[in-house]
This record gives sequence, structure tokens and C-alpha cells, in this order.
Amino acid sequence: MKAAFKMNVTIKTAKLFLQGDEEAISSVYRSYRSLLYFIIATYLNQKEDCDDVYQNVFVKILDRRNGVKDPSSLHSYLCTMAKNEAIDYAKKRSREHGSDVLEDMCADNQVTQLDYFLPYDLTKEEKMIVGYRLTFGLSWQEINELTGIPLGTLKYRYSQAIDKVKRSLKR
Repeated sequence: MKAAFKMNVTIKTAKLFLQGDEEAISSVYRSYRSLLYFIIATYLNQKEDCDDVYQNVFVKILDRRNGVKDPSSLHSYLCTMAKNEAIDYAKKRSREHGSDVLEDMCADNQVTQLDYFLPYDLTKEEKMIVGYRLTFGLSWQEINELTGIPLGTLKYRYSQAIDKVKRSLKR
């Protein structure tokens, strides 16, 4: 059974979006900006790169919207596309610059927006999980589909991250 995901727009708006309605396109673009930008920023460090990838996601979804048969799957489709586009962009940049951008990001332990709000001792992965769960209210299943991390592991790492945050606040 496929999980039902919380959409940022109504089913009616999603249908209109898939039909090419300008107002619906604008609504989806605005409604998904924070979530998709967060997903993209998880993989990329430069704001300009994130902006480029965000624009690419919407150009591609508009070009491929006829391939989305069920309007209720728009949420998952957008999130997955944002993740894949960010990874592809990072790989392309890595080939162009002769280094492994993804490995560098993990080694640097960077997640842009959450660095200011969460303790420094959280790993990049913990910040990502907490961000998806608390900032965007994604379900465990949605986070699993975005990250590929098993559900049990997600819940355990989330619990560990929350414990770190609590300890940090007590200091």
C-alpha cells in the first residue's frame, strides 16, 4: 500500500498544475519553495547552485507534467526530482572540478539553514532528518524515500539527534 503524503497544495491545484494552469503553476512554485530548497541545499553548498537546481526542477516538471498521472503523487514527484537534480548537479560539478563534491560536503558536515538553529555536534545527516521531520513535517516514509535510510535507522538517528539538542539546551 502506497503511503499518502501531505501535499503543500490541494488536489484541485495539483490537477490544474498538471493541466498547465498559470495560476496553479505559480501556487505550486511558491508553496513548495521552502521544502524543495531545503532538499536541494542538503546536497549543495552554494546558494546560486541551489537557485539553479530549483529552477531546473520546475522547468523539468513542467516539461514532464503529462507523465504524472495521479495529482496526489505530485508531492512525491517534486521531492524526488529535487533530490535527484541536486545529486546530478553535484556529480556534474565534481567532474568539472576534479573532486568529489558529495564527499567534501559530508566531510565538512554542512547543512545550510539548520546550522544556525541546531547544535554544532549534530551530523549533517541528523540535521537533515530533524529538518525534514520538524521543519517540513514529513512522515518517516517520506524521509525514507528521500534519503534511502531504513525506517528503523531514521527513527533511531532522529531520537539521538533530539537527545543531543536537549543536552545542548541544558548547557
